[in-house]
Amino acid sequence: MLKGFSEGDRAAFRAIFELMEQRLHAFVFSYTKSDYIAEEIVQEVFIKIWERRAEIKLRGSFSSLLYTMAKNRTLNYLRNASQRAAIRDELWKNISRLQEDTEAEVILSEYRQILDDIVEHLPQKKRSIYIMSREEGKTNAEIADILGISPKTVKNHLWKTFETIKIQLRPHLENTIKLLFLLSLCRFF
Repeated sequence: MLKGFSEGDRAAFRAIFELMEQRLHAFVFSYTKSDYIAEEIVQEVFIKIWERRAEIKLRGSFSSLLYTMAKNRTLNYLRNASQRAAIRDELWKNISRLQEDTEAEVILSEYRQILDDIVEHLPQKKRSIYIMSREEGKTNAEIADILGISPKTVKNHLWKTFETIKIQLRPHLENTIKLLFLLSLCRFF
């Protein structure tokens, strides 16, 4: 039967296939736990055996050759599957991180708009001092020189402005904290 197989006899090949196919399938299945994958790997082994039939030396155990080929293909499949899983996991982490960054940007943008509205409604002097300090990066001494007031007065205006901002932001922060808490609960369900 093996001699006929190596010479291209299709009936001999079919006989080998029918004799070994179920055994190889069970062997591969023991590693993969998947009928579909086991069938694919066994098919690949028999295709490769048929393509290389003229090169195969018939010394030794032919069934050992089949099992070795099946084992190697199975291990290659499992290695590739684990790499694909790692890549998929890394991609998912990146997408999740991007989504979290986007959510944070949206929330930050909303807070920036709320803060701009609060600053817009401040009295003119407090608004000017706040803008020069926080947006233009000027020191209290520089602001005092520009406005012709003392650095202590600048400091007091900034302190009162921060208190106003804190009080007016508090309801928004509490709602956001509640919303973030609810969103985090939803991710678990």
